[in-house]
Amino acid sequence: MFFYMPVKLYTEENCVFKHKKELAALGKRAFLITSRSSSRKNGSLQDVEEALHTEGISTVIFDEIEENPSIETVMKAREQGLEAGVDFVVGIGGGSPMDAAKAIALMIRHFKEGSSYLYQAGSDSSALPVAAVPTTCGTGSETTPYAILTIP
Repeated sequence: MFFYMPVKLYTEENCVFKHKKELAALGKRAFLITSRSSSRKNGSLQDVEEALHTEGISTVIFDEIEENPSIETVMKAREQGLEAGVDFVVGIGGGSPMDAAKAIALMIRHFKEGSSYLYQAGSDSSALPVAAVPTTCGTGSETTPYAILTIP
């Protein structure tokens, strides 16, 4: 069996700041995807913002990701990201923000497509660059290309 998963993982103290140049190399305007409050409370959102700002990267925050993110939330975030001109996405938090970030990056790249594009077999899966800053131990969403979303 062979698995090819081109993912870099860093697990060390202050890893966001230590690897800020790699993060900043993803683009010029970052779309930070998170839930309403936990990333603010635990400081991870501030860590990412500070690391990017010291590298001259501007940020836009979307902090409306709910548990088990919905397709509607993904599409709402896509519109905000398109309006803001973001060119890469950072998911911050648990599995829900990271899954949403991957779907949002896909939908921004394919901005002419409707939400059904998320579930079309054989679709072009190219997306904006995505970085993940996990703050929980869970599903390992930061290591896969998959996004679990809710269809209401």
